[in-house]
Amino acid sequence: MKKHIPNLLTLLNLACGTAAIVLTLEGQWQYAVYLVLVASLFDFLDGFLARLLNAQSETGKQLDSLADMVTFGVLPSLFIYTIFKNLFFNQGEAGTSPNPILQWIMFGSVLIVPAFSAIRLARFNVRDAGDHFFYGLPTPAHALFWTGLFWQLMQDGLFFGSSLNVFFLWTIMLIMAFHMILPVRMYTLKFEHFRVRGNLVRYVLIVVSVVILLLTGLSGLSLVVLTYILLSLLNLLLQTRVFR
Repeated sequence: MKKHIPNLLTLLNLACGTAAIVLTLEGQWQYAVYLVLVASLFDFLDGFLARLLNAQSETGKQLDSLADMVTFGVLPSLFIYTIFKNLFFNQGEAGTSPNPILQWIMFGSVLIVPAFSAIRLARFNVRDAGDHFFYGLPTPAHALFWTGLFWQLMQDGLFFGSSLNVFFLWTIMLIMAFHMILPVRMYTLKFEHFRVRGNLVRYVLIVVSVVILLLTGLSGLSLVVLTYILLSLLNLLLQTRVFR
């Protein structure tokens, strides 16, 4: 029975992602964001319990990536599309809307998000299971980055009090999407044990993340992901002795 518990959590992740897509399309974006957070918790717990209960399986591994493709691949692309749509509408009202052809190019380019997410997840499935690092930005981290932006921009059209230029946001989308498929080593949040030694970066990230979220709310999810990226890159630079 215990071997089915991780897969059940994975299916709950999938259910949350699917429901969040429907809610976003229905305009209930706040509940969609809440479901992303719940799905992220399920995504963490399914792997953690699989290791704890020694219930890891090839089926569970494939199922996890299939669920992540919906929640952390398709859903964030819908968030991004919605953000672009609102920015174009607001700029159109101000008389500064970009050329319609350029708008469609931007809308179409959003499709690279689920495409690159699929590549990232496929690579994850065939990588060395004993590796303690990810290669490329994990899809859940990518999704949480856009969830934070989506939350604040949908609330007031601003990000920490500043307006975002649609071209700047488009550039960020491309950079973050390509980061998923670049072979850059990133820290995992998988705890094999809870000692500080071997988990220092993970504990630092957790503490910093809690502080950021307490100060900024859900909008700070984007800052949390950026902190994760910076810590991973800093660790990579230190290990390659760039600073020595």
